Amino acid sequence: MNEADKIEIIKRYESRLSEFGHDVRTLASGSDSKQHLRYRTLLDIGISHGDKILDVGCGFGDFYSFLQDEGTDVGYVGYDIVPGLLEEARKAYPTARFELRDIQENPPVETFDWVTSSQAFNNRLKYEDNAIVVKDVVKIGFNACLKGMAIDMMSTHVDFREERLYYFDPVEILAFAKGLTKRVVLRHDYLPHEFCLYLYKPCPI
Repeated sequence: MNEADKIEIIKRYESRLSEFGHDVRTLASGSDSKQHLRYRTLLDIGISHGDKILDVGCGFGDFYSFLQDEGTDVGYVGYDIVPGLLEEARKAYPTARFELRDIQENPPVETFDWVTSSQAFNNRLKYEDNAIVVKDVVKIGFNACLKGMAIDMMSTHVDFREERLYYFDPVEILAFAKGLTKRVVLRHDYLPHEFCLYLYKPCPI
């Protein structure tokens, strides 16, 4: 991601953090119930007890809390570029691991069963194309996983748009994913204006 875009994003989240603290309003992700629907959709890719997870753009790491509440105990690693969010995450979830890391600049050297990402690339970039950034992140994330990757984003199939947000064409993103693996699922059924893409590793024959 372009450095100027990154600086603006960090400032935006740090400002909301100082106003709202550890709250869904800091993430601008709607309500807690919407957040739980997203987490449920990520979980439904096939995450199970004992798996190792990388959550890209983890924010407060609340997906880890959701998994624990669901009785799915995982080895959780969260990456984010916003220091304040990670500080809160480490306080809230000391048994998880959090890293200040831009996955494009510093791809993971370890492997994970699953890589997940939710709402991490919705801020409209000024100096770079959001779709190009997401495709690069998907490629990096898919290379780092052993079982699969789930990524959630805003859809172009909406009846309104906010200027600050970027809306991804699910057909375009699906076509890109099909170039990485033939085992792809597009979920556009859990929230009206979002979609989640599942990319699975090939089945052993």
